[in-house]
Amino acid sequence: MGKNKNYAFLNILKYGASFAFAFAILYMLFQHQNPVKLFEEIRKVEISWVILSMIFGALAYVSRGLRWIVLIDALGYKSSKMNSISAVSVGYFTNMFIPRAGEISRCAALNQAEKIPVDKLFGTILVERVIDFIFLFALIILTLFLKLDDLLKFFTTLQAHQTDANMGNSKLLILLGGMTIGIIGFFLIKRWIKNSIFYEKIISFIEGLKEGFKSIKKMKKKSAFWIHTFSIWIMYFLMTYICFFSMSETTHLTVGDGLFLLVLGGIGMVIPTPGGIGSYHAIVMIGLAVLGVGFINLNPPEGKINPALVFPTVVHVAQTLVAIIMGLVSLLFLFLTKKKSHVRTS
Repeated sequence: MGKNKNYAFLNILKYGASFAFAFAILYMLFQHQNPVKLFEEIRKVEISWVILSMIFGALAYVSRGLRWIVLIDALGYKSSKMNSISAVSVGYFTNMFIPRAGEISRCAALNQAEKIPVDKLFGTILVERVIDFIFLFALIILTLFLKLDDLLKFFTTLQAHQTDANMGNSKLLILLGGMTIGIIGFFLIKRWIKNSIFYEKIISFIEGLKEGFKSIKKMKKKSAFWIHTFSIWIMYFLMTYICFFSMSETTHLTVGDGLFLLVLGGIGMVIPTPGGIGSYHAIVMIGLAVLGVGFINLNPPEGKINPALVFPTVVHVAQTLVAIIMGLVSLLFLFLTKKKSHVRTS
């Protein structure tokens, strides 16, 4: 009983720190932005381009769901397209509220719909994560070739602002605080795992994951897997690039600039904040400032709205809406499907 309480406390601590970190970043970014004028700037955005970006975002969910089926099929299980896409959408929806919980909820949703073992499903997700990391790394290398000067300028600018007297100390304190919480959390979780009554279950769970990794060797539809993998990343790119045309300050940006911001945004989303809140805004804002759009100064002249902050806000809100819409529709679909199956069996 005591161990379960410790586990619950660790979860509360971990998620609480994640939300606190996200809102600390948002506070730093927006504390000197006039909310009325910020809203007026957002209203100037051409919504048609943003809607198109949302469509590309939804298509990325679809491709991810279809790619998942290929891995599941390699393990000898079957899943319908709608159930797979719905489970993926539920995962993204969950990630908005509980960082890194999307994978678990995604597996649980498909397990309920198709009765596929959760450990097998989780293994396929780890395979996906490895593939996605390789693609992100490849994009980073490509960006190094295409935008080396901008990348060097990005890190130089970041370093300069970290030492800035106005905001360097607060940033450093937040960073050190986050690192301290992370280190303490790591050792507490490590200690809990070793002493946990669920230790044997965790070991058997890991064994199940190994079988999931074998699925990539057994794939029958390798071409479909890679087509959907490329499709996912093309959709991610278009989600950002197409929004350039929604603001007058960003219409001049190039395909290379879009790739540059995709890589930075991808790194921002990896930081464990709920749905990339704050971390995405900050890193894309700095990237845009490097490209000559807006500025990094967190204490601008009174009434001056930063377009480098408006852009990531618009993109992030748009993709958050995609996650909410797709997630709620998918939850409803899975609920109704399960209800129908119960009626048929009764």
